[in-house]
Amino acid sequence: LVFGATGLATQSLRYVSYPTKIVFKSAKLIPTMIVSSILRTESKYNASDYFAALLLSAGAAGYSFGTEGTEGSNNSAFGIAMLVVSILCDALVPNIQKRIMSKGLSAAGLMVNTNAVGFSVLLFAMSLSGMLADTVEAAIERPELLIYLIGVGMCMGMAVLAYTRLIKSSGPVVAVATATLRKVVTVLLSYIIFPKPLLPIHAISSLLVFVGILVNTYCRKR
Repeated sequence: LVFGATGLATQSLRYVSYPTKIVFKSAKLIPTMIVSSILRTESKYNASDYFAALLLSAGAAGYSFGTEGTEGSNNSAFGIAMLVVSILCDALVPNIQKRIMSKGLSAAGLMVNTNAVGFSVLLFAMSLSGMLADTVEAAIERPELLIYLIGVGMCMGMAVLAYTRLIKSSGPVVAVATATLRKVVTVLLSYIIFPKPLLPIHAISSLLVFVGILVNTYCRKR
């Protein structure tokens, strides 16, 4: 499921444009809510919850437009199908993880088991394709590359652990919503650190995210 969520989305770029991928991936919050209701990992959601999720997803998608790599307009039915399967996997993963952890497995234990399987499959695939030898050779020629990879790996490990603990403590929908907001903050930081012109769609996206948060907060207090 994890491979389906990430691998299919990456491979879909051969058949669809980058903006199409962003729109689909940003909308995964809504399928996650539907799957959560079906699997009963959380309480059912009403129309206002879905409306707030729609606003948040639309805002997150809008923030990605105008960034590097958003050019292109060619889409195919096969690429769209890959994205549909990808977001279905995205919706299933946190809900199944929540179910597993409710049986007593810790967030750290779940992360270690999941990453161990992923590492084994990736190591096998890289060995067959020859990418492993190329990676080792590149690390030997440029030792700083290994340092960067270790640093990125440690940061990603902490991020995944925090995300997994959030799933266990607050549920899959809250975790996916937080991840969607994280995407918005990441894009905003990129505009601060690497200055570039803001587009009207970014102002509209900010408004959508803000209204989505307000709607969700108001509904929670009722």
